[in-house]
Amino acid sequence: MNPLEGIWYELWRGIAIGIIISAPMGPVGILTIQRTLDKGRKTGFFTGVGATLSDIFYCLLTGFGLSFIEDFLKDNQDVIQIAGSAVLLIFGIYLFRSNPSRTLKRPSDSQVSHSRNILSGFLFTFSNPLIIFLIIGLFARFNFMMPELQWYSYLIGFLSIVAGALLWWSGVTYLVDKVRGHFNLRSMWLINRITGGIIMAFAVVGFVTAVSGLANASVRAEYFNSTRGFGPAGAPGAPLTISNSGADTLECRLPVSARFATDFTFRLTNRHNAPAKSYPYMEKDGKRHKVRHPGWSLFLIDCNGDRLDFNVMTTDSPTDEMTPPEVVVTTVTPAGNGDPVRKNSGLDCFCGENQFRFKVADRARFYGGNRTQHLLSETMRFIPVMAGISVAPGGCVEIDHITGSLSPVSVTETAAERQWSDTALLRERLLNPVDRNEGLWEVYDRQLEETMLRSGGDYRLAMLRDGKDYELIYVDGADKNPEIWRPGMVKARLVATPFDDVYDVVWLDAGMNPVPGDIKAQLIPPSLLSVSFVSRSSTLRLKRTSVIKDWPSATNDRSR
Repeated sequence: MNPLEGIWYELWRGIAIGIIISAPMGPVGILTIQRTLDKGRKTGFFTGVGATLSDIFYCLLTGFGLSFIEDFLKDNQDVIQIAGSAVLLIFGIYLFRSNPSRTLKRPSDSQVSHSRNILSGFLFTFSNPLIIFLIIGLFARFNFMMPELQWYSYLIGFLSIVAGALLWWSGVTYLVDKVRGHFNLRSMWLINRITGGIIMAFAVVGFVTAVSGLANASVRAEYFNSTRGFGPAGAPGAPLTISNSGADTLECRLPVSARFATDFTFRLTNRHNAPAKSYPYMEKDGKRHKVRHPGWSLFLIDCNGDRLDFNVMTTDSPTDEMTPPEVVVTTVTPAGNGDPVRKNSGLDCFCGENQFRFKVADRARFYGGNRTQHLLSETMRFIPVMAGISVAPGGCVEIDHITGSLSPVSVTETAAERQWSDTALLRERLLNPVDRNEGLWEVYDRQLEETMLRSGGDYRLAMLRDGKDYELIYVDGADKNPEIWRPGMVKARLVATPFDDVYDVVWLDAGMNPVPGDIKAQLIPPSLLSVSFVSRSSTLRLKRTSVIKDWPSATNDRSR
């Protein structure tokens, strides 16, 4: 989402969270009402300010803690939302059934300063750290800590929580002050019922949306930005910068998973695109040249090695300075070039940030825009396994955010089986690993109970990350049934467990059937993988090996 959308996203959620945290007529609420009835609106309001300061402290603590387990939340957000909704439901039932008169205290006749009122309200709320469970439930229910948001959106969100809480206390003390002669315990009981009912309604909606999310669990998201880094493409702390001072087009692969690209977005700024300015680059013979408006491209590669390019370039007005410049998008498909699409509005044509989106449905579509999305190109359905940005000589682009929606079910079974059959493409992937475990692995040794399990060959397998899990892709080495095993097929899948470097395994035998029984794998740094076939009293160990050594020479062998 763009900056304005992020701010709006956090703004109303923050206000809602601030109101809901403050609304329950618990001890601090009763204390505030008592002071308002006894000493006036200001005394009650400043008591509420103290409670707000305590609430925002716990909100910051919760948000800071959630940032450490962001990947866990991202992978389990539907389950967490169910848990958060359960917390809200229990809290709502408690409020609905509670009797505020049990905590009522006699008001004091002494006058105290506003700072004392703030301090007492703060300590009264701070003494109940269990409120953090309510905050966690609200944060999970509203998806408040969205990883794709920028720091200023979070700042607006937390300030909105303060604003929502103060809005509540201002409204409550105003109403209580106006009806001082008519306000009684029954009124507080009624507020508890209304508030409890509202929170229970939020919980029910949360359950419904979370269960719907679990029903579509095949779709998940990946986030990369200057805070979290861009995997092997760029470290955290700065936008991903691709600058080309040479004569050849420079390519940089985006750090998105294979079988990802049913829907992904990125924000890009073309730094070398100022009006009436030229940018230098060096030819191979050492001569310097200059170019105006150097372009860039989004390139995509599918499981067959076919390539799709969206070339983006800005052009000056050919007539006069009053005519707006154009952004020209040329699509290059495996079948040939498409007609250029020209846009003179909706995008920042020079050095500003634009958001681009590639989406696959019945067709593949490329969108772009500064604030709203505009269709820039449309082609036949194209399911990529790799994406990247290429920059023309003299160009420089910055990417500050990438979001990929992962939908493995969108890839056909044939593509899933054959996506790495181009061993050159597989080799390129392994040369750009996303973590320390990705690479080429081969059989090191084995201890097999021959009556229960026999070797199918000295396999060589490529380990590739897929979310929290790994896939072992067959490269070569099958002795049994070598005619059915082709490079690019999945040999095994390592499914993550709660324990670091320990995985449950689905292993296919030489006949491509899952080996039954309990199978565990453990990664032993730096370069050993132990696979234990527990029910068959057998162990297979693989070691990491060179990517270059004896690499299969056959590529794009589609006839097998």
